[in-house]
Amino acid sequence: MSRLADELRAQGRHPYVIPGGGSNAVGALGYVTCALELAAQANDIGLVIDRVVHATGSAGTQAGLVAGMEGARTGIPVLGIGVRAARPAQEERVYQLAVKTAEMLNVPGAVARDAVIANCDYVGDGYGIPTAGMIEAVTLLARTEGILLDPVYSGKGMAGLIDLVRRGHFKKGQNIVFIHTGGAVGLYGYTHAFADAPRSSG
Repeated sequence: MSRLADELRAQGRHPYVIPGGGSNAVGALGYVTCALELAAQANDIGLVIDRVVHATGSAGTQAGLVAGMEGARTGIPVLGIGVRAARPAQEERVYQLAVKTAEMLNVPGAVARDAVIANCDYVGDGYGIPTAGMIEAVTLLARTEGILLDPVYSGKGMAGLIDLVRRGHFKKGQNIVFIHTGGAVGLYGYTHAFADAPRSSG
């Protein structure tokens, strides 16, 4: 795409290249809106949100959520559960995009580096490669809540959230909001992973 875009620019044309995941400042605006809507709904019902948790990959989701929450000074921290990169690289990618998104919103400087937090302990063997935690999380949510998570993003994100809860990372009584970013149709490409998974006796 970049090569073709350069060729078109040389011809005097003006291509618009959409990056993977739509993860540029324009794409991140969708999750800025999500952050503001979530904060407004919580405020309307008097709900204190202690943490927003979601899967983070190409950076657009987390950058938008952070730019929205920080730009509006909601005081709601965001935790991304990484699905592909190591923590330093993921956090830097998200931070740079969040800064650009905040600038587009005319709130430059709204995003501090320490507002970008990613936990990348649940990637497993790599992007799109199933983990036991992901299989457990997807199966658990489907059976108990009727919610279908996808195996690449939200499945690993929920696996991270479940493990962090079990390990006491969050305090009892805290309100944690998990953002499900869709993609459940991806389950059709991973039927083998669930078919091969050991079944619980319950």
